[in-house]
Amino acid sequence: MGRPRQFDEAGLLDAATELFWSQGFDDTSVEDISRATGVGNGSVYAAYGNKQGLFLAVFERYCEGRARFVREVVGAAPGSARAAVRTLFQAIIDDCAAQPNRRGCLMINSVAQLGARMPEVVAISSKTTAAMEQGVAERLYPAARLGGSKVDEAAVSAHSANIVVVAQGLIQLSRLGIGRARLAEIAEVSSRALPSDWADRVAG
Repeated sequence: MGRPRQFDEAGLLDAATELFWSQGFDDTSVEDISRATGVGNGSVYAAYGNKQGLFLAVFERYCEGRARFVREVVGAAPGSARAAVRTLFQAIIDDCAAQPNRRGCLMINSVAQLGARMPEVVAISSKTTAAMEQGVAERLYPAARLGGSKVDEAAVSAHSANIVVVAQGLIQLSRLGIGRARLAEIAEVSSRALPSDWADRVAG
């Protein structure tokens, strides 16, 4: 059993997330994080081994949060499956607008920057993407089942994956400076790609 942390671990990970996200892995040092949190270098190294160990703890925590965000937004959205997808896309666009300096998504950024160096980043990102797709699929299935005919599970899975890809694309486009109105147009076109024979049903 590991020793309990002698510092506020959640606070440390929050601060480290902000630094890694805004500055990138290479331009963020353990000393930067120590200065931001008041936690000594020795405590950080004792807890996480090295900067990479700390980053991976930050990254997995961030990715779990993103998967939870997608699942909770689509799961709580009222109305039809299509309405839930629109709600998700709007939440993504709003979240992008709230990020300082259009910094995008830590997961997407890190795959591009670190995927070739840290296989753990790719593995965590793959697991997270699958969890997002599953969360979307769980919201789509009830509507697809309402018609009484057999559900094409492969099609629902493919639509769920496409929705996640579009959501991630909206984040990237926002990072490039594309405005909210254009992002909303793209999101609306993508929501219309759902099959009309079940996407507008309201499963209660």
